[in-house]
Amino acid sequence: MSEKKYKVGQIVWADLTTNQADSLKEFYKDVLGWKEFPVAMKDGEESYNDYAMLIDEKEPAGGICNQRGVNADIPPQWIMYVCVEDVDATLKTAMEKGGKLIHESKKSDGTLNYVIVQDPAGAVFGFGKFQ
Repeated sequence: MSEKKYKVGQIVWADLTTNQADSLKEFYKDVLGWKEFPVAMKDGEESYNDYAMLIDEKEPAGGICNQRGVNADIPPQWIMYVCVEDVDATLKTAMEKGGKLIHESKKSDGTLNYVIVQDPAGAVFGFGKFQ
């Protein structure tokens, strides 16, 4: 049995979704010293890059994503992602407590990979079962 990389409840990643990904990745490189790792994406027939930003050659800092394609409906802001044990059960609880589903990503088998929700006060965050 493999050991989990993240603990349930731990913030594991943050993405900035924006319509200015190319210029903002340069901003964060200059201001924070991050390095970019392009991630190939497609929107219909058009190809573009999102960016995994790294502290050094191995240590991730976060992501800077274009607000298009699979990210078109994600609000333009930094979004933190939290590790949960069961995405479906956590989403059900979030909805029962007044949350609003903003975006969902499904695996090839149809199960939820991760979701982005808005809490009752309007703050947006994501969660998934990250290992």
